[in-house]
Amino acid sequence: MNIKRIIKMFSVIVAGGFVLGACSSSDKEADAFGNIEAVEILVSSEGSGQIENLNIEEGDRLKLNQVVGLIDTMGLYLQKVQLQKSVEVVYAKLPDIVSEINVLKEKLANAELEQRRISSLFKAEAATDKQLDDINSLVQVIKKQIKATTSSLNIKQKGLLAEIAPLDAKIKFLDYRISKSNIISPVKGTVLTKYAYSGEITAHGKALFKIANLDSLLCRAYVSENQLEKVNLGGKASVFIDSDDDTRKEFKGKVSWISDKAEFTPKVIQTKEQRINLVYAVKILLPNDGSLKIGMPARVKFLDK
Repeated sequence: MNIKRIIKMFSVIVAGGFVLGACSSSDKEADAFGNIEAVEILVSSEGSGQIENLNIEEGDRLKLNQVVGLIDTMGLYLQKVQLQKSVEVVYAKLPDIVSEINVLKEKLANAELEQRRISSLFKAEAATDKQLDDINSLVQVIKKQIKATTSSLNIKQKGLLAEIAPLDAKIKFLDYRISKSNIISPVKGTVLTKYAYSGEITAHGKALFKIANLDSLLCRAYVSENQLEKVNLGGKASVFIDSDDDTRKEFKGKVSWISDKAEFTPKVIQTKEQRINLVYAVKILLPNDGSLKIGMPARVKFLDK
């Protein structure tokens, strides 16, 4: 065999052994392995109709409650106008109780004036018993008429107002639906995926876009049962990712969640032999300087109990 070829093969074997040894050493320093993930929120449509506009693109940073689009509201608006006209019609039917009662009260005042005049004439023996009885009866009739008319008009008014109440409720419901036609970002974050576009027809519950706050990310890692004693909520941890210069970049974080159930190690984390082991998932909350990306593999070192 060519001596140069032997030397070259030997160099490769030595280099490979060094790399494997480094990886093995690095892996031994880690307490757990995992991947970077974010709390992703799927924003769905709360209205139905044509999307008038959806002014976002993947990668856009949105503010909390930022309006980013609108679903057509013309149909809802026309329904609201129709209901408002119905309310106006009902109000037009409401009786003018004050005016109608005032007419009767004026009639009563004239009758009472005539009653006093006839009473005076009766005392002067210038009026008959029949005249006095007639005027007294008229006054009583008008008083009863005022009472009956007032009661009747009040009942009619209550009935008409009862018709207005459900119309007002429907108008408020339409206002609510119109407000939900605004497409709003529920959180501060970055648009990950856009599913809909202006001009498309959407329906209630249909996905519009996915958003996540990338300023703080999570590392989901897995520990064995005998490692649990090293992990506690709020505990500090170092998370390492590989950098471009073949070094490991470190991020300091805190344990924000520990699963209460064991599971088999996910395939993406360990070798086939290691995947038969039961492990517990943990999440470490990390500040992101822009280096962390969703899906990145990471190694975790727990710093305290």
